[in-house]
Amino acid sequence: MINEVTISRLDELIGDYDTPFFNYLLYSYDLSLNDCEVIIDNLKNDISSNRVMPDNLVSTLEDYFKRKVLDLEKQSKLDYLTGLINPEGDYYKRFLEGFGLDQNEISLIYSRIESRILEDNITDFEIKRYLEYYFANAVRQESYFRDLDMIVGRAYDTLTIKKAKRDYPILTDRDIVDVVLAIRERIIDAVEFRKGIKHEFLDQCMRKSEEKKVRALSNLEYFVEGSGDSFSHFVKSKGLSKWEGKMLVSEIRDEISRGMIQPEKIDSVFLTKRFNEYNERK
Repeated sequence: MINEVTISRLDELIGDYDTPFFNYLLYSYDLSLNDCEVIIDNLKNDISSNRVMPDNLVSTLEDYFKRKVLDLEKQSKLDYLTGLINPEGDYYKRFLEGFGLDQNEISLIYSRIESRILEDNITDFEIKRYLEYYFANAVRQESYFRDLDMIVGRAYDTLTIKKAKRDYPILTDRDIVDVVLAIRERIIDAVEFRKGIKHEFLDQCMRKSEEKKVRALSNLEYFVEGSGDSFSHFVKSKGLSKWEGKMLVSEIRDEISRGMIQPEKIDSVFLTKRFNEYNERK
């Protein structure tokens, strides 16, 4: 019953496509009469099926018109993109043909720009800019992948890998693999590496190392200061003074800063071992 009343109100607003409000919609949104009829039919269907329950029918109808305009605009941009990458087109021959990409690579680039049009409604200028960027980057990608393969070697045993492990001892083999996979994903995502892949690899190793150090320090601080009096009782139970406990924590903190301790090792088992070593030195 409510749906029927709403549709009846909609019919009053539209009439036989001759009411002042309909004329306002027709000319304000610059749509064809056929487009307008389709929009109104879609709204009626949505109301009938309870997909839409408008509180303000005028506002809802305008939203449908705006959405249609946006859809048509995006479709126009997709058609524009299709024309730009047409191998027989002037733009393709002048600006894109020289990159020598195969059809699979071009289709992938089309999909990426299509997503940007549908999600962000980018401008025609941006469409051309992304086209040229992705075409150029597709050529660079082959070089990037070769450089990354040279860093990895046959079994992650190259001099660059050894340097990363030496400079950042907190990194595990799994960490190194994760860095390589992350760079590979960024290459696929058409990221440009202005300083080269080797620089990017070592930079990402440094960042992951610092991230793990921060986590290790956070875990240490929680164990020492965030667990109430348990740490003080623990120190006392080992026959050490408060000052000696602080000295041991300082030593551990120093080792963390040098990347010698994994975050997950900051626990009571590890500290127990360190306290025992301290007692043996005494």
